[in-house]
Amino acid sequence: MGATKYEFYSDELINTAGLLKAIAHPARLKALLIIANETDKDVTIKDIAKEIKLSQSTLSVHLKQLHSSGLIKTAVTTNESKCCKVFRVNKLAFTHLINLLEHLLKKVDLKKDDRYESFSHFYSKLTSIHNWNQCFES
Repeated sequence: MGATKYEFYSDELINTAGLLKAIAHPARLKALLIIANETDKDVTIKDIAKEIKLSQSTLSVHLKQLHSSGLIKTAVTTNESKCCKVFRVNKLAFTHLINLLEHLLKKVDLKKDDRYESFSHFYSKLTSIHNWNQCFES
């Protein structure tokens, strides 16, 4: 039997990879954007389901992964005599990711090289999204 990631990597590195893995799916990223975009009221799974056309059970699995990774927090509230789970973004998790990206930006010096043409193509896709609110439009 082979070694596990827990034998090779620190807990911090494993947890950071978990954060990145959690946002690496389009449905989870869109759910995260919906939760982060709403600042005036609590966001429920029904609010998210209006924007993401997945079954509620599939959406619940995605939200569970976001919660398990630490990217979102949940609470149970009562609304019109009904219990309801609501979601909020966990700022501490994003601060951790920002620190990681800032560290990488300080250390990485990309040079212009024709061998890395695929990177330019990939980056051109990223630069097309400058208004994150457009992600809500289908």
